[in-house]
Amino acid sequence: MFAAKKSGDITSAFAFGVKDELPARYKALKDQLRPNDIQKAWERLLAVYEKESERIQKLGSSSVTEVNFKDILANNGRFPEETIKELRKSGCVVVRGVYEREEALGYKQQVLDYIAKHPGIDGYPANNPQIWELYWTKGQAKARSHPNFLTVSTALNQIWHASEDAAIDLSTNVTYCDRLRIRESGDKSFSLSEHVDGGSVERWEDPEYRKCYQKILDGKWEEYDPFDATHRVDATMDMYDCGGGCSMFRSFQGWVSLSDVQSPGGGTLKVCPLIKETTSYIMMRPLLDDLKDSSDMGGSRPGSQQLLSKEQHPHIIDTMVSIPSVHPGDCVFWSADTVHAVENECNNPTDSSVFYIPVAPLCAINSKCLRRQRENFDKGLTPPDFPGNNCEVDFDDRAKPQDLSDLGKLGMGYTRFEEKADMTKGQREAIRTANSCLFD
Repeated sequence: MFAAKKSGDITSAFAFGVKDELPARYKALKDQLRPNDIQKAWERLLAVYEKESERIQKLGSSSVTEVNFKDILANNGRFPEETIKELRKSGCVVVRGVYEREEALGYKQQVLDYIAKHPGIDGYPANNPQIWELYWTKGQAKARSHPNFLTVSTALNQIWHASEDAAIDLSTNVTYCDRLRIRESGDKSFSLSEHVDGGSVERWEDPEYRKCYQKILDGKWEEYDPFDATHRVDATMDMYDCGGGCSMFRSFQGWVSLSDVQSPGGGTLKVCPLIKETTSYIMMRPLLDDLKDSSDMGGSRPGSQQLLSKEQHPHIIDTMVSIPSVHPGDCVFWSADTVHAVENECNNPTDSSVFYIPVAPLCAINSKCLRRQRENFDKGLTPPDFPGNNCEVDFDDRAKPQDLSDLGKLGMGYTRFEEKADMTKGQREAIRTANSCLFD
């Protein structure tokens, strides 16, 4: 039985400003993990990183991969090959026109009406929320189960691969229910510094999660594959019950824009569009000579997402760029290990609003989370990964199971997943495990 998380807001997931020393076991862990030739591997990495960083800084927002949704449709529901090549390098993508403009604006208006009808909903900051603790509005429910979004999410999952025996079905996406942002023009209260979600010290500490990065930890970062899901299906990403930690494997985090947002300066997302080298940098950083004799994990702390700093990760900080300008119906996605941040100020002429909707393939850890999420949806409780504010439990106009489309019911675990003739052993196991978890 999982305990509900404490009440809170989006900042519950971050140990901002905490500097106390970590337990000595982290020093022992680094002694165990540190390869003999780590400094040589680091020198090779910096040589590549500095060249790539210069390229990205010159390109700015243009270094973020872009594609039109119609081009995915025209390619049988898959990203064009050139886009795949770019995406595997950058780790992030803007997909234009996933929803019709008026459709996206309609979702936002439904939420605005919902907020107006229910004063006192929690959010951050408390005195004037920009990030709302809302998960079950009908606009969100419709957007999550939109057939166009499911086409894109399936295409994104298939950027990844896994061994045939790995219990994951990358052709099936399940719903992960997240919150929303309505950031007012001129707002300076909501910003997030550079970070990576999906845990922090867990990347080194959990044996299965660590296997995802084994090539890096062996000093062979050039051989690391950022899109191999084989060991992510059993990785523990939230060992310390983080207030906004994610227990589900999100292959890509993402959101749909509900506004016309200029870039840079529109209060929007910033990313480091260089996935392999950046992940290698983060994983090697605690093992270098200046930190090897301490318990410092390169800014990682239990019970928090991975925070980065100018002091310890200067090359990454200097490579951050704002995403391109977006419009209502455009979607933005960034891979599980992409470093991202939020601009300090929203200088957009209008609000900068999004629904957060990540991508999550079918696998055992996702099925377990899906069952808990489904139970919370039935009761109107906050989804299990998030602070337990439960703002919507008494709202009669929140989305309910009967409001979901057939696709929505499948994604939320209300109907059984079906095996197909050409599936691998791992895909079949993922489906059988999901059905057993959800219905037995």
